[in-house]
Amino acid sequence: MKSKSIAAGAIATALWAGAPLAAHGDPPSFIVPDSVQVVQYDGIIDDLLSAGLNQAGLESSTPPGFVDPLNPTDAELRRRAIWTNYRAVVDAIRDGGMGLLWGPQSPGAPVFAPPVVPGLIPGAEYKAFLDTIKSGGNINHVPVMAQIPDNFDTSKPCIVVASPSGSRGYYGGIAVGEWGLFEGCAVAYPGKGTGTGFHLLGPDSVYDLNGQNIAANSGHDAQFQVKDSKKLANFVAAYPDRVATKHAHSQLNPERMWGNFALKSIRFALWALNHHFIGQNVPEFTKKNTIVIASGVSNGAGTSVRALEKDTSGLIDGLVVTEPSLNPRSGGKFVINFGDETFADHGRTLYDNITMMGTYAGCAALDSSLAGTPFFGAQPIGAPAGALQNRCAGLRQLGLLTTDTLEEQAAESLAMLRTIGYYEDEDWGIASHEWLNLWRSLQPTYAAAQGKFPVSQNICDVSFAATDANGSPIPVPDTTAAILFSTSGGIPATSGIDLIADDAVNGPILEQQAISKRTGLQDLNLDGALCFRFLSTGDFQLLGRPEGGEDWLMHEQVHEGGRYLQTNGFLRHIPSIIIHGREDALVFPNSHSRAYFGLNQLAESGKSRLSYWEITPAQHFDALISSFWRVPAFTGPVEFVPLHYYLTEGLDKMMAHLTNGDSLPPSQVVRATARGLVPYTPANVSTLLPLPEDDPEPEDRITFANGAVNIPE
Repeated sequence: MKSKSIAAGAIATALWAGAPLAAHGDPPSFIVPDSVQVVQYDGIIDDLLSAGLNQAGLESSTPPGFVDPLNPTDAELRRRAIWTNYRAVVDAIRDGGMGLLWGPQSPGAPVFAPPVVPGLIPGAEYKAFLDTIKSGGNINHVPVMAQIPDNFDTSKPCIVVASPSGSRGYYGGIAVGEWGLFEGCAVAYPGKGTGTGFHLLGPDSVYDLNGQNIAANSGHDAQFQVKDSKKLANFVAAYPDRVATKHAHSQLNPERMWGNFALKSIRFALWALNHHFIGQNVPEFTKKNTIVIASGVSNGAGTSVRALEKDTSGLIDGLVVTEPSLNPRSGGKFVINFGDETFADHGRTLYDNITMMGTYAGCAALDSSLAGTPFFGAQPIGAPAGALQNRCAGLRQLGLLTTDTLEEQAAESLAMLRTIGYYEDEDWGIASHEWLNLWRSLQPTYAAAQGKFPVSQNICDVSFAATDANGSPIPVPDTTAAILFSTSGGIPATSGIDLIADDAVNGPILEQQAISKRTGLQDLNLDGALCFRFLSTGDFQLLGRPEGGEDWLMHEQVHEGGRYLQTNGFLRHIPSIIIHGREDALVFPNSHSRAYFGLNQLAESGKSRLSYWEITPAQHFDALISSFWRVPAFTGPVEFVPLHYYLTEGLDKMMAHLTNGDSLPPSQVVRATARGLVPYTPANVSTLLPLPEDDPEPEDRITFANGAVNIPE
């Protein structure tokens, strides 16, 4: 694979074409040979941050199109991927901060001499594949990217690690990378062994580094490809037109490797810098003279935390992350006090929480205490009338609820959620997350990934496929397949790839429409939900069949896989900021950041340099603040504040700390004010979005003392 121009209007130079370099040699040994691509973007038609879309293009709710949707160019795929991923992380509405607090033409954006267009950032983009261990015989190449803006200051070199959120590909960190590009830093974008490298098993096609849909068996060009086998052939014959995804079916349990991927992305960025400036009379860039700040959102944040825990070489100088998915190891020696509530059952994995929510949240969504929250009373997208009510009835029928009336069952289900640390601050999201089928979407990917199950094993009889208007599986449409790289978040249901309940009475069928065999009800595939829950708990009551060795083995695989994902809390005494929204209804504070803060205090024995900022009112999905999470839905006042603002402010403070020795604000609750129907302006930002204090009031301090994390209400 050679360097090539991938963008009309970009000035592409063959900076790397596979030949050894006199000064710095070949790329690092962990890079797949001949996979490096380098393109220089001129900042006139195309650029690093917005692919030429600029402020207006990223703000627009109309996505950039394709001249020929069946044959998109690399540049078109890149542009659409950047639009999709940028808008997935930030509030892209002008009133919500776009163009003021973030965005290509916001204050602080770099200024380049003409003919560079204001808002566009010229520079070089390096992409390559990280090689990975072979698992199951699959091809598992992990993309890595480094961007070097033209405003990079060789006298003050810096790298920002912008790990992608969710299951996104390497452009999934672009909104975080914006801060680094503004600062004049190189930005390292590690793939996570997830992303959008799908394998469409029907046409037997895969995706290359640039997102082109290509035939399988195309050498090492594929991001991901399932190995041919008799079991796979039998699966495809029994379940035609299915899709294997990289996160779910690589058989790597990729989350256990996220930290290593991020560390390799730093080394790749250092190599790229030295390659880029070869012959320009600048010192070699190394870990000793280059500031590295690891950052990210959600799973990307968890990736950077894992990287710092594994950083025995001292690559990382600082950490700033928001709403991290952490899976902290159970300390067993502390509790979390929040007001008059005490929570001691920390140390649960994200998968355990997902499956508890996947089992009981559908019924809990009907609890009368949730009236007035977004989408209260609405059935999930694609589900028939009465599906939520049937979930309650099904749980009662199988003995997993003990009460008889619908209201009692909903209250009992809500009480079950309390046992995993899901507190009232997160209740606003129960109904809306059910409407979005959130927990059902996460279960099959995390189960298959954690247990390292092949696609042919079809765990819990839930597979992935496109569907027709009746919910039946169909071949992935050509127009969907051609652009899937640029539109998908990586976890089905996504971009026309749905979840299929293969063993339903009326199946194979779209999961939301499934009739469960055990209950005879359209109950949102309760059979599948209880199977996924069993994989976490090993409780055979959930399966409703005699104990069997094969079932137990699958549970053990998932349980063992979860052990590898747990973080240890040791941040190597490196200055760190973790930021979390109190109202986060996806990555619960009690199970993640609060628990990690306590674990860190024990692990670093009074020498911790971690500041934990808990922001209220803030939740997980900034992208939906102004357009979705409103009461009444879509029309009422905005009720949450953007965490991305606090991420950029935290990055500012970390850079000032590392370069000037400025102090970092200590752990505290930051009490912001939702903007309601008022737009953000330069005059009101400091009032609505106060910054953490260097000396917070006692009633706002987050502390660790006498075996307890103390979080003020």
